[in-house]
Amino acid sequence: MFRIVPAPNGFLCPDDPGEPGRDKPRWSVNAVEARIVSELCRGLRVLEIGTGLGVATREIARRARMVYTVDVDPWVQKTVAPTLPPNVIFFDDIQKVEVGDLDAAFIDGLHTLEQCSQDIRDARGIVKEDGLFIFHDANMKSVFTAVHESNLESVYIKTSAGMALAWNGG
Repeated sequence: MFRIVPAPNGFLCPDDPGEPGRDKPRWSVNAVEARIVSELCRGLRVLEIGTGLGVATREIARRARMVYTVDVDPWVQKTVAPTLPPNVIFFDDIQKVEVGDLDAAFIDGLHTLEQCSQDIRDARGIVKEDGLFIFHDANMKSVFTAVHESNLESVYIKTSAGMALAWNGG
């Protein structure tokens, strides 16, 4: 049975085997960060990169029109994806997302500079011009650098993990 529990600065799943290559259980957004993302996505069609435990996914889905979420981790595909709300469509590969012109993207995938930069490039092709980009873990140097190097005009929101907002094409 899939269950998540509160933890300092977010949520975790006691049965999580860990992200591939890290072997550490993944942490989710905390309740405040999930609410911020959810409010920003009210009524929108949203791309999420990095489903993880689905905490942000579920909160976004409460207010968004539709969520297209992507995660390559087989454990997430098997354990988390089946528990997501009906207005969420799960993909195991960003290349399978065939919708475009989405209103926003929430990026919280693998936090290496290379992958975060690739996630930005991928999302730019799916999110409409002037669409909103929301980044989690902006306190991490790799995420901060990827956002900065993307030339997206961005602003920072101080939360426990840090969030950044940017606009596609800006």
